[in-house]
Amino acid sequence: MTSKQRGPLERDTCRDLVVPALRTAGWAAEAITPEYALAQTMRTGPDGTVQALPGRRVDYVLEIAPGQPVAVVEAKRAYRSARDGLQQALDYAKKLEVPLAIATNGSEIIVHDRSAGTERKVDGFPTPVEAWDSYRTFMKLEGPEADLLLEPLSRRKVSTDGTIHEPRYYQALAISAVLRAIARGDQRILLLMATGTGKTFTAMQIVAKILGYQEKVRPEENYRVLYLADRDVLLTQPMRNDFGPAFGNERLQRVRLGADQSGELYFASYQALHQGAAGEELLEQFPRDFFDLVIVDECHRGSATANSRWRGTLDHFASAIHLGLTATPRDDTVHSYEYFGNPVYRYSLRDGIEDGYLAPYRIRRVILDADAEGWTPDPGQRDLYGREIPAGVYTTRDYERALSLLPRTKAMAHHLSGLLRQNPEHKAIVFCVSTQHADDVRSALVVENPDLVRADPEWVVRIVGVEEEKARLLEAFCDTESASPVVATTSRLLSTGVDVPDLRYVVIFRPVGSSIEFKQIVGRGTRLFPEGGKSVFEVVDYVGASQHFSDPDFDGTPPDITIETTDGSGDVVESISEPGSDSTGTGAPAPAPADPTLNEPEPEFRTEDPDDVDNPGGTREPRTTYVVVDGVVTVTSEAAMVIDRSTGEPRMVEVRTVVEGTMSGYGDAASLGTLWADESTRHEILESLAGRGIDLDGLRALADESGSDLFDVLLSMAFQTPVRTRAERARRARESHAEEIRAQSEAGRAVLVGLLQRYEEFGIDDISMRTVRLRPISNAGSITEIASAMGGPDALREAVRQVPDWLYGA
Repeated sequence: MTSKQRGPLERDTCRDLVVPALRTAGWAAEAITPEYALAQTMRTGPDGTVQALPGRRVDYVLEIAPGQPVAVVEAKRAYRSARDGLQQALDYAKKLEVPLAIATNGSEIIVHDRSAGTERKVDGFPTPVEAWDSYRTFMKLEGPEADLLLEPLSRRKVSTDGTIHEPRYYQALAISAVLRAIARGDQRILLLMATGTGKTFTAMQIVAKILGYQEKVRPEENYRVLYLADRDVLLTQPMRNDFGPAFGNERLQRVRLGADQSGELYFASYQALHQGAAGEELLEQFPRDFFDLVIVDECHRGSATANSRWRGTLDHFASAIHLGLTATPRDDTVHSYEYFGNPVYRYSLRDGIEDGYLAPYRIRRVILDADAEGWTPDPGQRDLYGREIPAGVYTTRDYERALSLLPRTKAMAHHLSGLLRQNPEHKAIVFCVSTQHADDVRSALVVENPDLVRADPEWVVRIVGVEEEKARLLEAFCDTESASPVVATTSRLLSTGVDVPDLRYVVIFRPVGSSIEFKQIVGRGTRLFPEGGKSVFEVVDYVGASQHFSDPDFDGTPPDITIETTDGSGDVVESISEPGSDSTGTGAPAPAPADPTLNEPEPEFRTEDPDDVDNPGGTREPRTTYVVVDGVVTVTSEAAMVIDRSTGEPRMVEVRTVVEGTMSGYGDAASLGTLWADESTRHEILESLAGRGIDLDGLRALADESGSDLFDVLLSMAFQTPVRTRAERARRARESHAEEIRAQSEAGRAVLVGLLQRYEEFGIDDISMRTVRLRPISNAGSITEIASAMGGPDALREAVRQVPDWLYGA
């Protein structure tokens, strides 16, 4: 979504008429928020990094308190009717959950009051008192507790550039929804926000408002808050990143060995509270009415389940308000809904992607023959330790549990290395079956990438609970300023709660039978990191776990899915499209590969911290895992799909063998640039790809998502070359031909620089004579004036012709 453009008359109307009229109605300057962002857009800058810009915006939002909107104003140009903006104002009012939708053209004002169901033309804007009364009626807030919403936000958390970290619109709505529930007397409250949308920041602001209110109405008593989680990392990051900056570390209490009752803000794991003999647990040292608010992070993980050990924690503090935080889909969190009730606010993965606050993702489905067909030992075959391997067909569910098939790990590592080496500094998490499997994968990646490991011994590391260096490696991996480590192999430690903003690859190499866990795993990559150039990430699936995307309740449909087939060494040898995609060139759909059947249940919730052990609880008998060293495993298919936004259905955009065969038929990666620069040859290549079933529109959309050139996307598929952005190509062209640009007349420089700017924004198809008539080049004069200043039409045509040569030769 892009922000709308206003003409000078509309800008004057907004500035000269609307704001003064609002001030006359009693609205303070700080209560009038112009250009209130409902979304953001990502743009690749001249230096190749991604920039976040305001997207869809409301002309004015009126706030009764910071972060608490009560009305929206849509301002139209003076010559238009105010009613022209009314429907737009209503749409914004629904989005922001406010009762008053106001439309104006500077002289005429129309107010639609959703709380009263009225719509009328008025002489002036509603006053703050009138707007607040309307809001309270609309939200059914009758008591004095409604003043909770009027408390100020914490403004102590700042971004890296020193700016105050303000809540986004959906975070403000979540804060308001929770506070309204508390004001109405609700004791159990559920907040559903997708991974990466700032649940802990939102929770911190909720606490800040509550504490501010309690200091006014109950100054003689401490209001105590318990932040509860089942993993250490789910406590350390909120304390360090959100609550510490807002309240000061001295106000935070970490519950470990004793029950210090002098604090206000407590952070505890279930494991810490339940340590000790039955009846003497640390939990018992806290009075039952000690806490006023208990925040349950990742509440789907067990505490809300009636027969859970951790349910006793909530039962012990039953008098407190219980606020559950989760990001999981409803059908997998039935216990959470039964305990907390329906969410007071929802912000889904799809919402975050559509609004531009979460990174969209591509799916690359890679099928190994051992997964597609199973693996059968030869009669009497023995494993690495001389044990005879039981007969039978071993499948995905068996690998790394009953049977460790090291050739499969080697093939996967070879294939994955081909992806990672395109950008060796791009971070990746590989989810494995166990700590041993994570170590095997790490070792295989070391073997495949000796040069990278020689330059950085910690380029790839294992981060699991039993790792001695776990804390140090995890902190470095999550640090966007740290260049090492780049690749982390893990089992379950990194699947929940870990914030790695610059993560580019989420690699799944273990079955994921639970939609909850799958969504959490995918969520590791959804955080945007524009300052590092990240606007999209890729899920690489080796075990068929991406079947969860077909779940109609999954709210984040991927824009891209890939299926690849490899040979015994892990090289891609075949790509097979899915039904409905003509990748054969015959008009008939190619057969779909059979994904492995996955029925693995979600791991049982145990008393130990799952960061520390692969088999929490340790109640099952240890099983024998046979280790197979010999043999060949191949990749049988690899392909990519994008989602057709008009239908919501996936369509094939990449069949790797088709792209490779077509592109290599025209030359190697080095020589293809010259052919691509020529418009006629470029069209010939594209027509050849389209004729073989490649969806060029989907590939263009794929390139546009990351600001790349379609040519670079095709080269990457065919020759595994790094994908350059258009901004990078334009920058190299400017640097390589700086002398030629300086030698031009002023008009000539305007043409060359302007064409490179147009290429950055729109691509190679925008480099033509017709573009000379458009901005920014047209600022230098008409096409006739520019041609005259350059020495004639031929000189102008030659300047336009040489830009593609610069771009693809740079």
